[in-house]
Amino acid sequence: MDEVWKSAAQFLGALNGENIKRDSYVSTPEYREALAAWGKKEQEWEKLLAALPSDTAESLQEIKECLEEYSSETEKRAYVQGYVDCVQVLHSLGLLKGNPRLQVPGM
Repeated sequence: MDEVWKSAAQFLGALNGENIKRDSYVSTPEYREALAAWGKKEQEWEKLLAALPSDTAESLQEIKECLEEYSSETEKRAYVQGYVDCVQVLHSLGLLKGNPRLQVPGM
């Protein structure tokens, strides 16, 4: 069962990152504001790193990269969860037939 959800997550994760130029791609005002804010701070970040001892700068860069990876994986999980929730809503409305082999554990 876990393999089914892992496969679905991989497929949906790939779909999520495929074509960000498509008409249906969601870009909220909050996202655009956060992106612009980071764009302004990125040069400040680079200057700050350059002013620090190399080992400290390297540690901070690793922390930033870890946070970026965490944020990316959190976004992917939320994206896949949205699909799962949508399918469950369609099923509960009787618009999709159930398949006992594909039931979400605990549901």
